[in-house]
Amino acid sequence: MNLKSILPDNINEYADYVDEDMSENIGRMFYRGLAAHAPEDDSLLSLLIWELKSPEGNERSTSELKWIYSADPSYISNILDGYHSEVLNDGVKKTIFESSSIKKEEENALSESGFTIEQVEGSNIDVTLGECSKLPLFKKHAPLYVQSLNLLDDQEFLQGIMNILFKDDDPALEDIAFLSRTWYEPEISCYTKTDGKVTGLFLVHACPSGILTPVLLFALGADAKINIVEMLRFSVKAAEDKYPEDTVIRIHRRNLPVKKISAKLFPDKKGTPAVSGVRNEE
Repeated sequence: MNLKSILPDNINEYADYVDEDMSENIGRMFYRGLAAHAPEDDSLLSLLIWELKSPEGNERSTSELKWIYSADPSYISNILDGYHSEVLNDGVKKTIFESSSIKKEEENALSESGFTIEQVEGSNIDVTLGECSKLPLFKKHAPLYVQSLNLLDDQEFLQGIMNILFKDDDPALEDIAFLSRTWYEPEISCYTKTDGKVTGLFLVHACPSGILTPVLLFALGADAKINIVEMLRFSVKAAEDKYPEDTVIRIHRRNLPVKKISAKLFPDKKGTPAVSGVRNEE
């Protein structure tokens, strides 16, 4: 098989195999992609997209598989060989994945390729804007000091991001320092200031599919807890003015604080059953 890197200038060739929400990530700082094609007719055999992660400080020692496609599960082991060479060059020591759409045959192929497989509750939960609007927390408007992101200039935005990176060694996005303000939905993302400095940010990304994904909720200072609540309130009320009530909001429960907020707001929501896996690459 012939291996090809997936890049911004060829991702459209794989539109039938990778959805639009994943495709838009190709070109981001730590996303990589690899496709395996048949040598005789160049047909696509298998495809992987992954993100390099740094759970241990600045060393990007982990890779997370974000997308797995195979025309036949038997092709997975071959593309994983090419993937292994790629990630070793990046210093990766471990690969992880979580998928709620993987087929049983693909699960078996990953297991045979060295992954330890486990059945888990998925880390994402989906709620609708209408469900959020019904919660008592979101019945009233946020105070005027919470402002939409489109009122923040680029320099102030960068200052806010730097404040977050200084205080948080586990940012929600691996490439948060490299993403421009335009990555975020400007009217429902919001911020707070204290003494002229950005001390709170709630950043939401609008996916091409229409799904809204909160990616960062962060506040500093004595009023941090209050400001977090008010930014959530602002965002929901702003979204009500712009999006239909059946708009899906996908919450990635990436750490304990997000899990606690999600459980408090949506105690009956559970993640979709998923398969997770881990493999050493050393």
